[in-house]
Amino acid sequence: MAPRFALLLSLCILCAPLALAQGMSEDYVRERTRARFARPYGIGIEWDLLAHGALFDQMQKVRANGIPGDRIGYSRDMDGLPIGVFLDTELSLRWSWHDSVTVGYGFHVLREFDDELDENTRFNGVIYPKGVDVDYGADWHDMFAVYRRDLFHLGLAGNFAVFAEIGLEWGLITTRFGSDTYRVKDDRDVERFAELLPWYTAGLGFEWQIGQHVRLSAQGRGTYEVGVPTFQRRDDETMKQSVVSLTGLVGFEYAVTDWFSIVARAKYRYLKLKLYGGYRSDQFLWWSAGPEIGIGFRF
Repeated sequence: MAPRFALLLSLCILCAPLALAQGMSEDYVRERTRARFARPYGIGIEWDLLAHGALFDQMQKVRANGIPGDRIGYSRDMDGLPIGVFLDTELSLRWSWHDSVTVGYGFHVLREFDDELDENTRFNGVIYPKGVDVDYGADWHDMFAVYRRDLFHLGLAGNFAVFAEIGLEWGLITTRFGSDTYRVKDDRDVERFAELLPWYTAGLGFEWQIGQHVRLSAQGRGTYEVGVPTFQRRDDETMKQSVVSLTGLVGFEYAVTDWFSIVARAKYRYLKLKLYGGYRSDQFLWWSAGPEIGIGFRF
């Protein structure tokens, strides 16, 4: 009995410091976290360069001079390849533990040449006859600037953050649909969405820092606008815009060094907009989904 009691007492004596150390370690982490968030953040800059490999499609419709426009699709009507690679870049500036601003830019360019029309097609006030060879193109410069506010941090080290975002998006859009053999006047084969104003975007997300090297994140932003005046005129008519925009991101980041990271994300992008007034009506639709891979610089 005595040897057993002595053994049990010895185990208790050995385990007590371990249990105490475990409790102290949590208190220590909490205190370090509290002290860290109490200090000024300074300035942090993150710059990402990304390639978005996507399954996508793009469609457009332009009405002018009272002639309705037909919907023309890049892959559906023009036999374009619905898989592509597009370039994106994002720059983030953080000045506190809870506040940051991110600006981003993406460029999407499409071209398809010498497709024969299966039926008469109406675009920008021109009717192109069946059988005509046409060229198709679209340039879309996708831009945004959002303010991020971290709503709260969780975890012993405050390494899990839930945030909200609000900001503006804007697009420079040019569409082309014309023929080398069926010429039209007044550059009717090119249409620019020149009157678009920036539109709001808002969303939620989270970010989870795991250790010193891994960061996981997910976020979604969206826009819904109907009939917003642009205060600009075309053909003596005031133009309005309607916008539906969605962006979804799920990201993984591995920090190779303190200043260099590998970034991989899954991205979904959807934009449907209409610019209209009087006899004018321009419509543009884009959607894409796929992986996004690149590098990031952290300063």
